[in-house]
Amino acid sequence: MLPTISGEFGVVKEPEIKFTDKGAAWAKIRCSAKDRKRDAQGNWTDADPLYINIVVGNGAENLVESVLPGDSIIVTGRLKMREYEVDGQKKQEYQIAADTVGVSMRWNTAKTPRMIESQSSITSAVAVATDAFDATEIPF
Repeated sequence: MLPTISGEFGVVKEPEIKFTDKGAAWAKIRCSAKDRKRDAQGNWTDADPLYINIVVGNGAENLVESVLPGDSIIVTGRLKMREYEVDGQKKQEYQIAADTVGVSMRWNTAKTPRMIESQSSITSAVAVATDAFDATEIPF
């Protein structure tokens, strides 16, 4: 059984969406993770980043619409190793087959379509109430 991994990753490249022969969408995102370490003087510094691809099946279209380079995402999935060949040389890379992906709220806010719709409704309701209170006649 493959190990489950979860963590926060920084998106470093626009997500790529692709489709299988049967039309199912999947996306790949290039991300980085950094650790912090203390130097000889006791100051905290960023360690070298670890770059990893995150592959998403279910929700691929939502992900591509929601995430941009510079965003932080929270990922839970299975760690896999992929082997491939380039110019006759065998290479390997680790990737995470994501079960869930969410936008991290640590450094930014995220606006979901439901939130945007809700804010629009609230703005309309406030405008109606303001008009009603400014009216010279009672509106009912």
